[in-house]
Parts: sequence; structure tokens; C-alpha cells
Amino acid sequence: MAHKIREVYIVHHSHTDVGYTDLQEQVIYNQANNIRRAVELIADGLEKGTNQKGLKWNCETWYCVEQFLKVATKEEKKTFFDLVKKNSIGLSANYLNFNDLADCEYLTEKIHEMQEVCAEEGVTVKTAMFADINGISMGQRDAMLANGVEFLYTNIHTHHGMYPLYQNQKPYFWENEDGKRLLVWSGEHYNLGNALGIVFNKNVNFMTENYFGKAQGDVAEPLEKLYSNLTASMEEYEENGYPYDFYITSVSGVFSDNAPINPAIADTVALFNEKYGEEVTMRMVTLQELYDLIRDKVADAPVYRGAINDWWGNGVGSTPYAVKHYKEAVRLNRICDRLEEKTGVHNAELVKAYGDNSLLYAEHTWGHSATVTNPYDTMVTNLDMRKNSYASKAHEAAAMRKNEQCHLLGDILRYYNLSGKVKAVSTSHEKRVFPVEFYVETMNLPAVKVTDDKTNEVMEVQLSTHPRGVLVSFLAEFEPMEEKTFTYEEQPAPAHTLFTRTAWVGAERVRDIINTYDTESYKLPYGMENDSFKISWKVGEGITSFYNKKTEVEMCKPGLETFFTPVYECTKIRKGVYEERRLIGRNIRGLHAEQYQGDLKDVKVLDHGPVFTRVELVFDLEGTYYSSVIIKMYNKLPKIEFSYHIAKTLSEDIESVFLPLALNLPDAEVSIQNGGVAMRPGIDQLPGTNMEYYLADEGLIYRTKDQTILVNTFDTPLLYMGAMESHPILLCDNREENNKRPVYSWIMNNTWETNFKMDLSGFSEFRYGVEIVDNGSVKEGMERLSDNDKGVVTFICG
Repeated sequence: MAHKIREVYIVHHSHTDVGYTDLQEQVIYNQANNIRRAVELIADGLEKGTNQKGLKWNCETWYCVEQFLKVATKEEKKTFFDLVKKNSIGLSANYLNFNDLADCEYLTEKIHEMQEVCAEEGVTVKTAMFADINGISMGQRDAMLANGVEFLYTNIHTHHGMYPLYQNQKPYFWENEDGKRLLVWSGEHYNLGNALGIVFNKNVNFMTENYFGKAQGDVAEPLEKLYSNLTASMEEYEENGYPYDFYITSVSGVFSDNAPINPAIADTVALFNEKYGEEVTMRMVTLQELYDLIRDKVADAPVYRGAINDWWGNGVGSTPYAVKHYKEAVRLNRICDRLEEKTGVHNAELVKAYGDNSLLYAEHTWGHSATVTNPYDTMVTNLDMRKNSYASKAHEAAAMRKNEQCHLLGDILRYYNLSGKVKAVSTSHEKRVFPVEFYVETMNLPAVKVTDDKTNEVMEVQLSTHPRGVLVSFLAEFEPMEEKTFTYEEQPAPAHTLFTRTAWVGAERVRDIINTYDTESYKLPYGMENDSFKISWKVGEGITSFYNKKTEVEMCKPGLETFFTPVYECTKIRKGVYEERRLIGRNIRGLHAEQYQGDLKDVKVLDHGPVFTRVELVFDLEGTYYSSVIIKMYNKLPKIEFSYHIAKTLSEDIESVFLPLALNLPDAEVSIQNGGVAMRPGIDQLPGTNMEYYLADEGLIYRTKDQTILVNTFDTPLLYMGAMESHPILLCDNREENNKRPVYSWIMNNTWETNFKMDLSGFSEFRYGVEIVDNGSVKEGMERLSDNDKGVVTFICG
């Protein structure tokens, strides 16, 4: 059969998994050595004139190059960049293979550093590749575009995922909101070349059997197998309308992640061309060569905007406690960026420590390959601890940076005085009213007077308990980025008279009588309200109303979508921990999954005062030892803060815990941020991408014709959208109704069968906020969400 495809372009690389195959440091060391070995082999071949076979190597991630350059000699560095300029070694601007947790602001700086390092050697990097992962965030795309990258070669892994555009081996232009475009080649799995047989392996791998059947186990000569497999693959392409005269495949030195260079590939290429070159030829290429070879041929590729939503984003739910820690690190770093605008002091060392560790934590490899199948293994424990350490080191650096910034702004680092001065610093570029809170380390502070030093206004103050003493809370208005100081003074305890002539409280101090003296206390066991919201509940029934008083709309939805009400889901293991998880495919649950909604059993009024009211709703919930939602409603702000407290039990079953964020707003448009870029889930995505769940930077916004409602998800970036049942998977088709699906905070899960953690047990709280604001643009809503994430920084200054 005569084929239109005449050339096969081979991208030889090592897939970067920081972990999975071995301890992270071992992998990093091995990857640096892979590059060193590639330099040795290729340079030696060129020097001896034996590299006519065209051995080439591609560095899949810049991080590995960075590690190589740290240990390379001066001569090795020179040889490396000489080989890059000779197109014997290819460079990728993809720093690491990330999930959507990556801090794209810092990532932009890292790619800029890469270009500076390369420019000193006379090299400009215009290409990037990623492997294994299902996509990158729009923020990662923009980080590359901002640094001159023009071509992205993708190698999607369809393990619980899928490539975009309903077809692989397909070019398209990915355009951002500024009209800048990245040429993308949406390729096949990064081990396609191994499945074809470019690297001979007598133990036939599962991919070869998947692609070409089980007859691969015979004793046919390896070159003939390669020819047979390649011919079958090309025929399939051409029968399905593949229009190009070239075929692109990646290949690893061995069928494994973090694999070394394999010079035998060049020998195979030479032998194949000698025998079959009149039909089709093979050629090893660098990424830059690949770009040069195909860009004119694909110049008419379609243009798309929107997210390539990551199918593996659900992995962050397998380590909810460490992700919460990581999210706070990012938040602290953003706060410090704002504080630096005031101090003018930049601690580059701490910024780098935060940034480098945050990127390592956001790298897609969560744990060892045996995490689920053998959770007892020491290596599993080691990789889990090391992975968490990246989040912790990022948090440590950001927290230390905040300490330094606050000290520069006047923090006296002492919190024991019962009277003194407090400074509150707004981190918002807008004029806003913020809650201001500080604590005093004391056993007793019966009352306190707080005065605005600028206006002499006496603030309305509320005292409540704090783990280290007494928490002082009040509201204050701030101009953009304003610093305000307040004087606080201990006051004598107010007199409390139990008996009055007004019938409102009995001798047992229970305030349950309807009266005009205290019109709130008797209502609190049944609900709470301010000028914006009214929330009602009933023990045994749960949340009965979440009412928007400004628009007179009942926002509470029924069933599993009921706001403030946790949901536990379980798919019992019947076929083994690995097999049951494999069978769910792209669903997050099995066909026999069962859902359990929290059963409201108790209500506790924790605080009630002039600034806020705080109530704890205690639920019985399957899969948990303790489960409660604490709602904090501000009296004079259109705002609610709430947190979910959970003591999660241990199980091998497939589990998920959700907190519904669905609101009864059928005409609302839902938006989130994806790496700093706003998007509407189900609409602003590439066709054929995942719309089951998303990673949101800071939460979501509902925009109606009347107002915008902000929902912050401070600690839990993962959102699930859709029906709470196993269902056929609809890939994104960009219809408006996709954006109307119910939204859940997907707090935790153990759905993965290999390297995502199975143990969800532990104690923690996960924090949220709901706020009503005037209608504005999506950008303004996202900025407000971000402001809520940072708020006011408060410390004692005298």
C-alpha cells in the first residue's frame, strides 16, 4: 500500500516525574545524569565522526537542565550549549509537568530566567513540550507566550483523562485573551515510540498490546515488528483522514519514566531507513527542528481559545491537608508582594525559596507508583513526606517573608500587653470595609476600647476566644492600600444583671423567649440573619433556607445540593483496591457508589455580638468521626465566612467528601480563574476537554443581572460540577447549559489507583466565604475574590 506519510519524526526524551519511580532526590540526580550522559554520547559521536546515524536528545523540562547546570563542569556546560546550537539537543520551555496548582506569576519569572541563561550562550528557546499530563492551565500558557515561546508539543496520557479536540496527532493554535498564539501539536502518548518497537523489548509492554494486539509476543525480527506496527498505525491515521505527510512520535530510552538516553535508537533508525527507506524514513529530531519542519505545513490549523482542563486535577483532593498548607503559602506570598509596595524591601532569597518549592509541590507526580497497591512500603511513606515538605518549605519561606515585612512596618513582635497600639494594613487596591482582628495573649481581657487614631472614632468591638488568648474584632474602612493605627485599652468588665422586669431570660440563663429587648438570641438555635442573608435550619431536617434578602431570592437548593451540608460518597471495594479504581474510567465513582448527606444533629451558638454571630452546625456523616460547619455572619457586611470541620476516618474504599456550593440562581453565569485567567466552566474550554471538575485559583463567582455573588474556597481548590452519580462522560462541547450545572467543593478523594494517596484520615478545617457585591465585570469580581484571599494584615505596633 502506498502511503501519503513519508517521514517519521522521533522525539527522544525522558519523561520527568519528580518521584513515582524513586525518591525525589534520586530522580533529580538521575535526570541531571541523563543529560550529562546525552552530552557525552552525542559529543563523542560527533568528535569521532560516528554520529551520522543522528542520535539526538530532548530535555523535556527546563528544571532538569537547571539541575544539570548546577553540577556540570565548565566544559560540560559549553559542550551542552554547543550541541543545542547544532540541533543535537533540544530544549523545552516547560519548567516542569504541572497540575493547575502552579503559581503562574512565579513560573513566568522562572521561564524568563531560562531565556536569560540561554541568551548568554547564544540560544533562544522557542519550543516546549509536556508529557503524561492532560493539559496545562491558561496561566502556564501565558507564562510561555510572555517569554517568546511559539510551539508546544503535547503528549497526553489518557489514563483517567483524554486529549482535547476529540482526536490526537492534531495541530491547532491556542490563542490567549491578548490575541497571542501558541502553535500546539496535540500528540500521542509519550511512549508511542516504545509501543511501536523503536526500542526493542522482548517483554511486550501493555501499550503495544493495546495498539497492535497480543500477537506481538512471537519471535519475529524486531525491525519487522517495528515496520508492521508503524504500517498499521499509518494506515489507521490515513483511513481517518490524517492529512499530513509526516508522523510524530516520542520515545523513551526504556519503557519507563525518568529513563536514560538510548543510543540504540539511532541504530534502529539507520537500519530501518536502510531496509524500508523507499517507503518511509525515520528521523530523530529536536523540538526546534520539529517546529521548523512542520510549521509551514500546519499554518492553516484552527484557532481555539479557552482552557485545556486537567483530568488529573483531582489528585489534589488526595492530600487535602498538605494542599491547604500549600494554598496558604501562595496566599502569604501574595500578601508579601503587596506589603513590599509599602516597604520597598525585597528578600529575593525567601521569594526564591518559596517559589522553587511551590513549583516542586505543584509538579504532577504526587507519590510512588505503589502508593495505592502497597501503602505499607517505606518508599511510599518517604515520597509522601518529601512531597509534603515542598509545600511546607514554601510555606516557611512565605511566612518568614511576611514576618520580615510586618516587622519593617512596625510589628513589635509582642502580643502580651492589655493596652497598646495596633496597625492594620489593607492589601487591596480598592476602597473597602474589612474585618480587622488581632489577639492578645492573656487569660482574661473582659472588655476593650478601640479607637481609630486618625479619626478618634471609637470602634464597635467584639471579643471572642482565641487558641492563644482573646481575639479582638471590629470593622474598619480602608482607602486603597491604606495603613491605619488603632489604640486599644483594657476596660473593666461590663455589669451583667440577670433579672429585669422584661421577660427575656430565665434564671438558667437560656434566652428562648420571644421579646423586644433582645430580638436575636431566641432565634439563633433556628437561624441567623443580617441585612443581606437569612439562613434557617432545623435539627433532623438540616438547612431549610439560604435567603438573599437583597434580591429576595431563595438560594438554597434541595437534595444533595443543599448549601452548608456536607456529602460523603463511597464506592465499596469488590474487585481489589487497584482494579475497582481502574474501572471507574473518567468517572469519579463506581456504578454502585452511594451518597450520604450530613444529618443535622445539634446546633451550638459559639459567639453573638455587635460585629458577628458564629454558629456551629453538627452533622452525623458516614465516613467521619466528627463533622460540622461553622458559620460566621457579619452583622453589617454582606458577607458570610464558614468552615467545614472534619475528622475523617480511614478506608480502602473509593471515597469523596463534598461541600455543595450550588445556588438556586438559574440565570447566573459561573466563572473561575485558571492560572490567573478567568473562564466559564463548560464554555471557555477547548472542545473535547474535561468538564467534570476544575481547579480554581481562589473560588468562583455567580453573576446575575442584579448582582454578583463571590464564593471563596480558601483551602480547597478542587470543584466538581454535575450530577452526583456515575454517568456517561460528556466532553466539553461549549454549550451554555454546561455552565448551569451544580457546583461542589470537592474537598477530598482517593479515586486514583497508582500514585495519589489513598489515606484521607485526619483532622482539619476547610474555609470558605460568600459575599454579595454590586454587578461589575468578571475581572472586577476576580480581583475582589483575590482581595478576600489577602484581606487586612494586622499586628501590634506599640
